[in-house]
Amino acid sequence: MKSNTFRLLNIILIESSFKRKPIIEFDKELKNNINIDIQNSIEGSNLYVTVTLKFDTALHDKKFIVSKIKMLGIFEFGDNPKLSIEDFGHINAPAIIFPYIREHLSNVSMKAGIQPILLPPINFVQLAKKKSKK
Repeated sequence: MKSNTFRLLNIILIESSFKRKPIIEFDKELKNNINIDIQNSIEGSNLYVTVTLKFDTALHDKKFIVSKIKMLGIFEFGDNPKLSIEDFGHINAPAIIFPYIREHLSNVSMKAGIQPILLPPINFVQLAKKKSKK
């Protein structure tokens, strides 16, 4: 492996839950709520990035759909990566993992007998900036 690169070793589904109410009136003003949490750890030359999505569809305080998906990406990095490990772990790695989370939620929602839930793309650069300000 080149000393200035990152390499994806694996993406693993760690946790998945999906609950829905038996009767959902989709013609109402339902609101989707999305929360994303990113955690990083390093062991040797491996970077472990966990992305957790919490999703719900609600009308006022009543939740009709609730889901939590957690995936782990394992990346190997060289001695002198071009990007900082922190930037890669909060921006690039989640951007690589997130399409797998989107696909998982879309598939499980179809299996639940509803239209597929299609999450919007996420700008991880802006998300990292917001989190660093907090």
